[in-house]
Amino acid sequence: MKNLLVVLLLLLKLMSQEVLAQPIRLYAAAGVKSPIENILEAFERQTGQRFELNFDTAGAAQAQYLADPRAEILITAQERIEQSQLKGELKAGQMFPFAATVAGLASSMEPLPVIKTKEDLKALLLRAKSVAFSDPERGATVGLHFMKVIRALGIESEVLAKSKKAREGLQTMQWVKERQVELGVTQVSEIVQAAPQTLVGPFPEEFDLSTHYALWIKTPDSVVMKRLIAWLQGPQAKKLLSEQGLRPL
Repeated sequence: MKNLLVVLLLLLKLMSQEVLAQPIRLYAAAGVKSPIENILEAFERQTGQRFELNFDTAGAAQAQYLADPRAEILITAQERIEQSQLKGELKAGQMFPFAATVAGLASSMEPLPVIKTKEDLKALLLRAKSVAFSDPERGATVGLHFMKVIRALGIESEVLAKSKKAREGLQTMQWVKERQVELGVTQVSEIVQAAPQTLVGPFPEEFDLSTHYALWIKTPDSVVMKRLIAWLQGPQAKKLLSEQGLRPL
């Protein structure tokens, strides 16, 4: 009986090590790329669990998750997950609210412009020689919002004539850092991580965009996922999120 117990314990240990050896495949919106990389790196250091990370626009990341039978975790706008549930696209799994991001502007101008009102924003968009934002046709959350903003301001044609559409916010920030554009529109969290000195600030209150992100986990009752969820809801993960421009939920 004692020998059988020892064998069972060894098998459980081997099974646990095998689970940890398999990387968890994750798809996420690029707006939370840097924070996700940092907090999962910290989790990996503590547990040994590895991840296979894939980032794209919110829409593209979700499409890739849905098309991949090996995908385990999706991180995107909570609204998108809720809509996919209603459509029946997301069936097996559970949603966990994660963090909120705020859309804003970055600039390579010196000195940095100041925007407090919609009039300030309109004047800045007209004055800037070049503008970049993530491609709304690829499902970019901020890109879709920015199109609504310039339409509401009545300057859509003027802004689009001098705009570059990025694959996602990371490329937008690369162009700002390299001074290829004077203005970049993306998530404040991406600006803080890429080049905090370029941060102009969030949109004026009238055009504020606060996006709640959530995790969709396919097998939330597995040992590894339970441990990950508990860790993400703990103080260390929340501290890391706050340090990188996100608001923990």
